[in-house]
Amino acid sequence: MELSWPVIKEAFFAVGSAAGVVALFRPVLDKKHQRDVERAERILTILPEQLVVDLESSLYQSRLVPEWMFQPLDQLAHEVRTNQDHIRFSGPLKNALRRELVALLEAYKNLRELVQVPEWEPRSREESDGTSTYYWDFNKEAFQDESGIPQSYAQHLDKCVDHARSIARAYQRFQITAEMHLLEVPVSRWLLPRRYSAHGVAQI
Repeated sequence: MELSWPVIKEAFFAVGSAAGVVALFRPVLDKKHQRDVERAERILTILPEQLVVDLESSLYQSRLVPEWMFQPLDQLAHEVRTNQDHIRFSGPLKNALRRELVALLEAYKNLRELVQVPEWEPRSREESDGTSTYYWDFNKEAFQDESGIPQSYAQHLDKCVDHARSIARAYQRFQITAEMHLLEVPVSRWLLPRRYSAHGVAQI
C-alpha cells in the first residue's frame, strides 16, 4: 500500500495536534500528578516500610503485636472511611494509587478480624519511664479442645501472616506506582504490571 503525500501530511497533522493538546494540558496534569505524589509520600511517611516488613515476623515469630504497629493503619483506614483530603487522589494515576491503598487496608481489615479476643489478648506493661505500652499477645489456650489440647493455632497464625504479606505487597505496589514519572503515565497500564512482577508483588 502506497502512502500519498496528503495521507502522510494528515498523519503528521494528527500527531502534531495530539502533541499540542498534551502540551496544553500538561501543566494541569503535572500539578495534579505532583500533588498526588506528595499525598502518597505522606502516606508512606505515616506508614514506614520497616513497620510493614516487621509486622509478619512480629505476628508469627514473636506472637506479639505492639499497638503502635496498628495505629498508622487505623489512621489511614479512618481517613479513607471519612474521605479526607489527604487521600483524595486526582491526578492521572489516581485509580492505581487508590486501588493499592484500598487493597492494603482491606488486607489490614482481614488481619484485625483475626487479631481479636480470645485468640489475641490485649495487654500492657509499665516502662521504665513510667509510660504504659499496649500490645496484643497470642493466646494459644484459646485453641484448646475439650481435652485441653491446642488445635488449629498454627493455621490461625498462617492466616495472619498471609494478610500481613498482602499488606506488604499492596504497600510495595503503592510505592512503585507513586514513583512513576508523568511521562510514563500514558503507558502505565502496561508498565505497572511489569514492574509489579519484576519486584515479586504482582496482583493476585
